[in-house]
Amino acid sequence: MSSIRGAAFTSLFRRFKANNSNFAYTTRTIVLALTWIPVVAYVANHQVWIGVIDGSSMTPTLNPESNGLVRDIALLWKSGSKNYNSYNRGDVVVLRNPRDPESSVVKRIVAFEGETVRTRFPYPEPVCVVPPYHFWVEGDNIHSVDSNTYGPVSCGLVTARIRYVLFPFSRFGKIAVRGGRDPQAIVIGMKSAR
Repeated sequence: MSSIRGAAFTSLFRRFKANNSNFAYTTRTIVLALTWIPVVAYVANHQVWIGVIDGSSMTPTLNPESNGLVRDIALLWKSGSKNYNSYNRGDVVVLRNPRDPESSVVKRIVAFEGETVRTRFPYPEPVCVVPPYHFWVEGDNIHSVDSNTYGPVSCGLVTARIRYVLFPFSRFGKIAVRGGRDPQAIVIGMKSAR
């Protein structure tokens, strides 16, 4: 009888030891994963992230599917997004919507500070001079709501650049520098080739 109790106790002890080992392993794994949360948060907020592009304002550069079922997934480069001099004409950027700061929009940089732009309806004036540290941005789609609606946008509203389309795989690659209205046709007295 005592040998049966001894065998049962040994079996129970082995199970407890195995479960305790699994528990310790799980605990260590969770603690290690939690230590990476600040690193991932920093990278996502200040360096690079992946974003899903909604809407048709950048069609055909982004979301060229007319049925709207397939949305582009893009690489959002956030590093240096507040450095005004790091931008080039034709860069596609993500910025806070000037009309609704809780949402973001994707547009292409067309003009820089000091440049005069030929505007489109509904902008109230036929031309606009871009103020310091501002951009004139437009969507590639002619029906885009952009600077022609809300005017020049501050560099401070820009949160990221879109460098690459990651998905769909058939369109994987770098974003085209040209799209929408030709800047040479709308910017009067372009300052530089930026």
